[in-house]
Amino acid sequence: MPIDLAKANSNKEVILSTLSAKGPSLPVHLAQATQLSPLFASAFLSELYNEGKVKISNMKVGSSPLYYLPGQESMLENFIDYLNGREKEAFYLLKKEKLLDDNLQTPVIRVAIRAIKDFAIPLKITPGGEGKEKLYWKYFLTNDLELKNLIEPKKHETQAPLEKVHQKHHPKQETEQEEKEIQEHITPENEKQKEEQDEPKVEKEKPKKIKKIIESKFVVNLKEYLTSKNIDILETLEEKKREFYGKISIDSMFGKQEYYLVAKDKKKISETDLVFALQKAQEIKMPALIMTPGDLDKKAQEYHKSWKNIIKFEKVKL
Repeated sequence: MPIDLAKANSNKEVILSTLSAKGPSLPVHLAQATQLSPLFASAFLSELYNEGKVKISNMKVGSSPLYYLPGQESMLENFIDYLNGREKEAFYLLKKEKLLDDNLQTPVIRVAIRAIKDFAIPLKITPGGEGKEKLYWKYFLTNDLELKNLIEPKKHETQAPLEKVHQKHHPKQETEQEEKEIQEHITPENEKQKEEQDEPKVEKEKPKKIKKIIESKFVVNLKEYLTSKNIDILETLEEKKREFYGKISIDSMFGKQEYYLVAKDKKKISETDLVFALQKAQEIKMPALIMTPGDLDKKAQEYHKSWKNIIKFEKVKL
């Protein structure tokens, strides 16, 4: 299906004008402004993101991120009600203090603050000239002058007061447990369980083992196929009985090429499947690759022709 470049550019300009007037918006609202289907609006947004003309939020409103223009970051505060309870707590604490020492936070806050990437900026500071960097979190709207005034006292702190405060609020065993929890990417559910237990039990109790999910035949066959083709799985993002999502690396004549892989055990792949894959891939700045033993339906074939440079399709026998 031929592409009307003038019309495509016009749609992009309408999207940019709408964002300029209304601020961070969901794809469905931008689709209404351009009088396009949500599927095609998402495709144009992916192109604008790839061109660096729009940004995508880390936070989700429902199941979709917000799209906004560079310079509209402060307007993301209008959507903090969509954060969960722990993330809101971390947000308001960081907004009040403007700079937080990661080591002095509770495990719950330390996990939550890592989740609010739109609002928390990590910094490495060396207090007291001791030569050891420490992790701090900066509130995203803190300007350079404010940050300088907050950092200077940190640089002149001596090691003794830091240890004293640390011991008062975080005993050695608790600190070691916290570090272990952060490294293992503890979940909010596990945190809730730990909060409901007495403090001595938290220190002594070993983390619960996560039950290993038995891979389905489809996933096993897919991984065997990838191995046979010398395709490396860089990261597994999600596995289901008949679906697999991950990051892969493929050898090409130009070197290693990375893709966001969506593999589905379906007889027919729809246009919606392609749009979803492309949107997810663009969020992490990667091209998309669809693998399936089935075929593309008619609408999906037309969509694939229009976007084949950034979304690939491969029919496989598994």
